[in-house]
Amino acid sequence: MNILVAIPLIPALVFFLFFLLPRATRTKMLFLPIGAMAVSLVLSLMAFSTVFPGAEKLAEHGAQFTSYTIGVIGGVPLNISLRLDALAALMLLVVTIVGMAVQVYSLSYMKGEERIGWYYAVLSLFTAAMLTLVLAGDFLLFYMSWEVMGLCSYLLIGFWNTNDEARRASIKAFLTTRVGDVGFAIGLAYMWATVGSFDIPTVLGSAHTWGPGVATAIALLLFFGAMGKSAQFPLHIWLPDAMAGPTPASALIHAATMVAAGVFLVARSLPIFEASGVALQVVLIIGATTALLAASMGSVQHDIKKVLAYSTISQLGFMFMGLGTGNVSAGMFHLFTHAFFKSLLFLGAGSIIHSLHTQDMREMGGVGKSMKVTTVTFTVGTLALSGIMPFSGFFSKDLILDHLWREGHYVIYSVALASAFLTAFYMARLWFRVFSGTPRKAGHAHESDMKILSPMIVLALLSVLAGATTLVFGEFLGSETEWPSLVMGGASTIVALSGIGLGWALFGNGRDPEAVRARASKVYMIVTNRFFLDLVAEQYIAGGYNRLSEKVNWFDKKVINGIVNGVGVACRQAGTQLRRLQAGRVQVYQRLVVAAVLVLVLVAVLATGV
Repeated sequence: MNILVAIPLIPALVFFLFFLLPRATRTKMLFLPIGAMAVSLVLSLMAFSTVFPGAEKLAEHGAQFTSYTIGVIGGVPLNISLRLDALAALMLLVVTIVGMAVQVYSLSYMKGEERIGWYYAVLSLFTAAMLTLVLAGDFLLFYMSWEVMGLCSYLLIGFWNTNDEARRASIKAFLTTRVGDVGFAIGLAYMWATVGSFDIPTVLGSAHTWGPGVATAIALLLFFGAMGKSAQFPLHIWLPDAMAGPTPASALIHAATMVAAGVFLVARSLPIFEASGVALQVVLIIGATTALLAASMGSVQHDIKKVLAYSTISQLGFMFMGLGTGNVSAGMFHLFTHAFFKSLLFLGAGSIIHSLHTQDMREMGGVGKSMKVTTVTFTVGTLALSGIMPFSGFFSKDLILDHLWREGHYVIYSVALASAFLTAFYMARLWFRVFSGTPRKAGHAHESDMKILSPMIVLALLSVLAGATTLVFGEFLGSETEWPSLVMGGASTIVALSGIGLGWALFGNGRDPEAVRARASKVYMIVTNRFFLDLVAEQYIAGGYNRLSEKVNWFDKKVINGIVNGVGVACRQAGTQLRRLQAGRVQVYQRLVVAAVLVLVLVAVLATGV
């Protein structure tokens, strides 16, 4: 079997097998999805080795390619294809490593769940869809995989379907991302009308000939799809509520798969954005806006998972800022490092929730004394996300800041620094509230078992070591990359340490700064209410749509149906009255004839004027 086909096919086959099996049998066969994920990981490593060292080898031998014809449109063959290049090989490793960690972790975290077999089945399909998307050699297969991921995210977020919050969150996520998907679909239709092909090399190779207007339209439509999947302002509102799903699923969805798909789409189609120019500026501005808004909202959350959710939105904004400079390496390197330390943080949060049975940080405290391994690994993730050297987040975030400065985007650079400050602050706030001080309402914490801890240890090591690949990463993708300059690195480190220092001053040793909140009550209220963006979306956009639907429904029932039904009723009543004329009595017919003759005589008299 072709290795490119096998990588996504093996976990997909597990899903279809589990779909057919009864619930009790699935529960006894959890080794199958884990084994399938392990095989996909090994195959991904093999695929990566055939591409390494990347651009140089690809220039000599070309990308690996597999194509299948599924139909014909207007005499043009419609193909779906799988293509392995440096970008795809890199993402294969990210998805399979994090996917494997989540699968092992879930064995303990989801133990005892009645529907755990179905959980693993959907997890396998989700991973298979992301692997197919990564390998897609054409935009049609890319979009098909994109839609399957949307379905799987709906199923995973709403896994606990007896919980109203989870049900509402799954519907909100599905519908919000679908808004972006509509833009993506229109963009693909415009692409086909322009090029007559969905083949990625063909489309990207011709992008410079389209003209700025066409390139801008297609690029912005594609980016609209990315905004939905990658939770960018204003389509970010679904992701925090998605925390109602199982924590390991959150680690997969919000670190290495679905939210990364939008970033990957822009990276994959960057020549279209470059042909536009305007679209790159839009990506830059939306990324910066999202990064700052989400970081500020994450600073006031009390739910540990929602802090990480807003952090994910903010960091995705950083990735789009990197891509907005026109540099694939800047955005993708942050995606690469973020996948490891953010999935580590989600799994660490799950370990704490699993132990304390609460997600509210106000009910935690003193965890560092009794959960040593969780504390150490979570601290690694915290420092990486905060951008402290030598952890990986320092290198990837500084690469973005460096490109912003070099390209002259000084305002965006300032916004990015402010977002970095808030990132360090809210992570310090989380760490001090959870790990320091004395235990609060939740009682005594206990360390998790090795099925939970071992994936966290592996991800912690990757969060430390990934930064060392800065130069190799750039070369692998075919771009020149340098270590962060002393000035740039020093500035970002001062900003990060300042954020951590403020977090310690306000929340260190179990402190809770009520006085500070009281002095900034209006600002705190606005930020706590998410800048009223959710309210606007629910009351005016979704609510307006519902009200419009009700009016249209009323018009349909009262006017359209009223006219149609009225004609029917009138015809029925007329028929009833006319039926009485056919009584079968000669006397009745005689009267009718006499009446008709009299009427005719009367008409004749009136007509002649006699």
